[in-house]
Amino acid sequence: MTAPRGRRRDAEENRDRILRAARTLLARQPAASMDDLAQAAGVVRRTVYAHFPNRDELLAGLADKCATDLLDALGRTERDALEPEVALADFALTVWAAGEQYRLLISLAESNLGMAGLRELLHPIATQSFALLERARESGRFATHLPLPVLSAALQAMTLAMMQAVNDELWADDGTGAAVAVLVAAGLPQPAAEEAIRRAVSQDVAHL
Repeated sequence: MTAPRGRRRDAEENRDRILRAARTLLARQPAASMDDLAQAAGVVRRTVYAHFPNRDELLAGLADKCATDLLDALGRTERDALEPEVALADFALTVWAAGEQYRLLISLAESNLGMAGLRELLHPIATQSFALLERARESGRFATHLPLPVLSAALQAMTLAMMQAVNDELWADDGTGAAVAVLVAAGLPQPAAEEAIRRAVSQDVAHL
């Protein structure tokens, strides 16, 4: 028998509530228990287990949601219509704005899914980044100091390191400084990088 529509909607809302609570809780307390999560989500433990029978399934569901949310954020701008440096600036700003999801996604993948799971989850995001870097190189405005695959991996690692520096209160940034750093590391001179950031923000293509 098919569950009534209202019941299905309630179940979906409970699942989303649990995942939202898990994202906030686990970002602060990676070792939080399922009981802790139920309390944070405002549901009974049985409801949590009805959607996620064990912690591994919860973490896998949360990783999928983080990846989906980040891809949704990145998909709100049509970057093909932008100059390469402005498109890359928008990408960097958007990733920074979605930093909580991005950091948690990497953390979950590294600790629970392994490197193969990490690569699979990040593949659509890495593909976008690589395409932007490739177009930037073709414009002739960026240095060619590293092979593109190496550069793409290095920029991802650098972005995570900058996010962690903010978490550790070593730095405060609204995303502007981080985006400039990404463009400079990608091979664009600093004045041009700063101008690209200004253009991205002024054209309202960066979702801050």
